[in-house]
Amino acid sequence: MRTLGQVRRWRWAVLIAWLAAPFAQAALQLELQPQGLSAAQSVAAERALQQVRMRMPPSWQGRFQQPVKVRWSDTLPAHVHGRARNGTITLQRALLDSVQEDQPLPRPLEAALIHELTHVLDRSPQGGWSRDARLRDLAGWQRRPWRLGRTGNAFSGRSPDDYERASPAEFLAVNAEHLLLDPDYACRRPAVAAWFADHLGPIVHAVDCDTRLPLMQAEEDAGAATLLELDPARVYGVDYLLAEGNDQLMSRWGHSMLRLVICAPGRPRGPACRMDLSHHRVLSYRAFVGDVQISSWRGLTGAYPSRLFVLPLNQVINEYTQVELRGLSSVPLALEAPDIASLLERVAQVHWSYDGRYLFVSNNCAVETGKLLQEGVPRLASPGLNRLTPRGLLSRLERLGVADASVLADRGQATRQGYYFASAEDHYQQLFDAARQQLPLGTADVGHWLRQPASERARWVEQGDLRATAALLLLEQAALRREELRARDVLKRLLGDPGNADGTARDALRALLEDTGQLISPAALVQGDGYGLPSADERVQASAAAAQLSARGVPAWQALQTQLKHRLPQAQQRELALIDSNLARLGARMRALAREDEGRVAPH
Repeated sequence: MRTLGQVRRWRWAVLIAWLAAPFAQAALQLELQPQGLSAAQSVAAERALQQVRMRMPPSWQGRFQQPVKVRWSDTLPAHVHGRARNGTITLQRALLDSVQEDQPLPRPLEAALIHELTHVLDRSPQGGWSRDARLRDLAGWQRRPWRLGRTGNAFSGRSPDDYERASPAEFLAVNAEHLLLDPDYACRRPAVAAWFADHLGPIVHAVDCDTRLPLMQAEEDAGAATLLELDPARVYGVDYLLAEGNDQLMSRWGHSMLRLVICAPGRPRGPACRMDLSHHRVLSYRAFVGDVQISSWRGLTGAYPSRLFVLPLNQVINEYTQVELRGLSSVPLALEAPDIASLLERVAQVHWSYDGRYLFVSNNCAVETGKLLQEGVPRLASPGLNRLTPRGLLSRLERLGVADASVLADRGQATRQGYYFASAEDHYQQLFDAARQQLPLGTADVGHWLRQPASERARWVEQGDLRATAALLLLEQAALRREELRARDVLKRLLGDPGNADGTARDALRALLEDTGQLISPAALVQGDGYGLPSADERVQASAAAAQLSARGVPAWQALQTQLKHRLPQAQQRELALIDSNLARLGARMRALAREDEGRVAPH
């Protein structure tokens, strides 16, 4: 007689066997069709089937409900290794010729069989994964911002096989090959590897991945960049960074960016990290102008590449508030640590692989930023973030409860806490008002003052006291930045006109733009057949290449700027020279006044 415990154990064993039966019966069965094979080829083919079956994880094998017939043929096109139709796989017979006894199977043979088995499984009632919306997001078929459907796949950089972009089904099959054959696949394409684990079961990988994410970041000097290896654990938060609009055609709706709130080394992750401004980075989609002239029409037609720039926050603040006189709002996003890690992973994939087209209307900064958020944070994909304007995207994020714009309600407090960076125009007006308290400058508006010719401003250079002179010095520096902006526009037009341009300068600028293109599209910096995120050796290679380009680019940009100044119209050259003279005289007067003050207060 069985005891009660034995009966219970017997019942559990029966139940487990009953639950496992369908998977045991449905385990992958590969049936070799030997027609047309020699005896040696049949042995090689049987060995290939056995070895690939062993590579297939049990969770994958258990999904096959029918045996899969495998036959070999010489009638496939030369560039096609295999095909799967009606549950039967046909492979190139020539793949068997390189099979050698006691040697690993040739990779093309294993890859072809894994590829076609994935197609068989995907097309079965248990499959359908290539239609999964999340997979298409990860693969690069992005959602259109203003109509149904998806865009073409622009993730062409660092791809293991261009064929993966032929269709989502081919992306699935190509990546299944690399997932099962490359030990470091999960390090190179972590998000796709995680998707496979969620949908088809986990894969055991022996490689420990470096969790730091490589990003090529711009430096302060023109033409310089370095490799940032960003640890997601140091990122406290992500803000939606909105630059206010201005009167320029391509800037009137504002500009969408993301701000990474990165903690200084050694600082615990927390709110205090918001004050570590020198460590914060900005993700900014921009049209990369790879020629010597920017055209609004070409921007409307997608002629410019869309690039994800990684910039120091301080540089962005200066660019918008000091040079373009545009305020910046930094609105925190409600993202948890796993959301941030997932988003940063997507940022790195985009940075190394994406080669989109920038269209000022339908694929602009707001559209690109929205796609980055919804692809990087899966829970944001369902409601969708496709908006055509930067303010429209912010409003959408607010309605979803993701963005908290209440931090901007009190402008003074927002400025003190680093949520708002005011345009320098208000500051300039305050400086101007301070100078006007002593000097009759003839206008009450700082904008009018800065637009005056430098010769008009020169009349007051040596008239003020220390406070007024200091204010006029800062304002003259602002006037210089504005004049340099105008000079750049003039030079772009000159260089864009073959009839007027200096051929040597034009060639030099093209070479520098080519180098810059490599720095902001860093896949070109790494040689070899690697794909996805760079390995440790590839990161060293990319860092060294960036250092070499930077060492060449910084002095070359400076030399070109000096050379091009002589190409400006005479009137503009005189204006720049007068501003330089004003600055020198104001600086000298400040030093003299400071010495006089020191003499008056010195002890006797």
